[in-house]
Amino acid sequence: MRKLMTLMVCLATTLAAGYAHASTLTVNAGGDLQAALNAARPGDTILLQAGATFTGNFVLPVKSGSTTDITIRSSAADSSLPPAGVRMTPAYAALLPKIRSNSNGAALATAPGTSHWRLLFLEFYPQAGTTTADLLELGATGTHQNTTWQVPQHFIVDRSYFHGDATAGQRRGIALNSGDTQVINSYFADFKGKNVDTQAICGWNGPGPYLIENNYLEAAGENVMFGGSDPSVPNLVPTGITIRRNSISRPMAWINQGWTVKNLVEFKNAQDVIVEGNIIENHWVGGQQGYAIVLTPRNQSNTAPWSVVRNVTVQNNVIRHISSGFNILGYDNLAPSRQTENITVRNNLLYDVDSQYTSSSTAGPARLAIIGAGPKNITFDHNTVDNNGASTIFIYGGATPTGVQIVGFTLTNNLLKQNSWAIYGDAIGPGQPALAHYAPGATVLRNTFAGASPKLYPVGNDFPTVAQWLADFTSRSAGNYTLVSTSLSCGAATDGKDIGVDYVELNAAFATPPVVNPPVDPPPTPQPGASTPYSGTPIALPGRLEAENYDKGGEGVAYHDTTAGNAGNVYRKDGVDIKASTDTGGGYIIGWTTKGEWLQYSVQAASARTYAIDVRVASNGAGGTFHIEIDGVNVTGAMTATNTGGWQTYTTLTKTGVSVTAGPHVVKLVMDSIGASGSVANFNWIAFR
Repeated sequence: MRKLMTLMVCLATTLAAGYAHASTLTVNAGGDLQAALNAARPGDTILLQAGATFTGNFVLPVKSGSTTDITIRSSAADSSLPPAGVRMTPAYAALLPKIRSNSNGAALATAPGTSHWRLLFLEFYPQAGTTTADLLELGATGTHQNTTWQVPQHFIVDRSYFHGDATAGQRRGIALNSGDTQVINSYFADFKGKNVDTQAICGWNGPGPYLIENNYLEAAGENVMFGGSDPSVPNLVPTGITIRRNSISRPMAWINQGWTVKNLVEFKNAQDVIVEGNIIENHWVGGQQGYAIVLTPRNQSNTAPWSVVRNVTVQNNVIRHISSGFNILGYDNLAPSRQTENITVRNNLLYDVDSQYTSSSTAGPARLAIIGAGPKNITFDHNTVDNNGASTIFIYGGATPTGVQIVGFTLTNNLLKQNSWAIYGDAIGPGQPALAHYAPGATVLRNTFAGASPKLYPVGNDFPTVAQWLADFTSRSAGNYTLVSTSLSCGAATDGKDIGVDYVELNAAFATPPVVNPPVDPPPTPQPGASTPYSGTPIALPGRLEAENYDKGGEGVAYHDTTAGNAGNVYRKDGVDIKASTDTGGGYIIGWTTKGEWLQYSVQAASARTYAIDVRVASNGAGGTFHIEIDGVNVTGAMTATNTGGWQTYTTLTKTGVSVTAGPHVVKLVMDSIGASGSVANFNWIAFR
């Protein structure tokens, strides 16, 4: 068949005042993408044929006097793709043009000094044998970018899909070495490797500012990292970094697959940073000691002594299913650096911080934080932390030119457990002696140290028994860490709030902000988790959720399934395994379930009330365990599927006393473990009554 026209240029109406030019350049399958990139002028749109593949090492060239974006996007209609502010998912892959490399270079890179490009509705993935490359390189390193004028500027990456090879992985999604760049509403998956660092996003030779917002970010090495290689531009520190409302995660199934796992978020050279409103989850001891968020200045090759981590705020995040929380280092222990300073960790919920999360025989530290080498001005305020490590905060000396003491250490209004030691100083011991040695003059006030002796810690704190501490939570077993009204921690903080997390503020950080002056796309419809109801309308509560009618949105957003395709090949054409049911009422069921999989349902509760939740299950042999979450909170605890005598012989399991407020919610069915049957269970429906 003759190839489609390679390049069609047609004049379009000027889009807005101030646009010097506004044409549409259409590149169909087999067309010359680089020719279109070279021909485009500020204000133009390059329309790539939906579903077509463009293979090469493409370059975004410099456009003289450019102050208006050139947009590269799919030819698919806006109405068939996620609207502005809504995250891309793999479910839209058929509508996305694919850009991939034909060598170990990037599929798309930038010329020195180029600016004002917008990438929209695109898919980037590797060709076989190119997994050691970056998919998208914004900026460069070495002699290609060792002066500020060479830094490319003003990029928007919006609603795009980046992924590695499911089997072989991929080194990196975006090398973020540009200035003034937004990566928003996009989806990154399968950035993983063995004996090699991998990242969804990594920047080290760009000045910023950066906005990384509302993405799914999946990687093994570090999901997001700044630093790690020395910048080629002298005295450069990536500055003005906002990481907001992302899902920063990795599949728990990777724990036994040999990928090199290091951290979830890492800063080695960065300043003026805000990390807010994110789900940060699924981390274990692997290639490093198992800290989810790492703030350690690193003059990696001993050519950047200006490297620093400072002015970082981590607030209003949910951090869970991890082997440990924060690793904060005052100075690089291998080469000269500047001092880490002004680190604030506030109003975060950390739970399921557990020593079991390890891929080796070494247990996870299961701490809130480890702090060493004398950083300056470190604050932990209003955090709720449920961990089982020996120490909750561990402080040590380390290599430092200014001494090991933390000048300006503040620990206020936190809900903490003692475990063995709430605060422990290396070679010093627990409590006051550790603070006197490593943090003299520290402010330690209005915290709970559950199970600790008051003799060990400063006055002005609370020392409930562990049983009292646990009883203060609405439902710890269900993941609900709000305080009961009778808790002595209510209203007892230094600012008059409850000790621990302010949940009004935490929940507000996850809300989708309004879109101001939206472009061509319609404004977003906020949906928790960015999925949408299967029928178009949330399921009414009280009512029944048919298991097969999980939300639309695709893998990683509306569901997670560990195998490709629908094993039953009925009802729906995505990755969830569905088969016909012989249970009363017929219909379909979800089968072939295994640990780590989940399904999501958008619901609307008519009024605030307490429900009983019924789950209709079947198992041919002893089944596994599962739980149900509402808005990210485990409300049932572990439920076990019993042996019903057959895969189509059903029983109903019930959990009572589940409180649900009026309004919209997201219900999530999560598979925790398989049983002797080799599966969790078959699921027919979930009923709220």
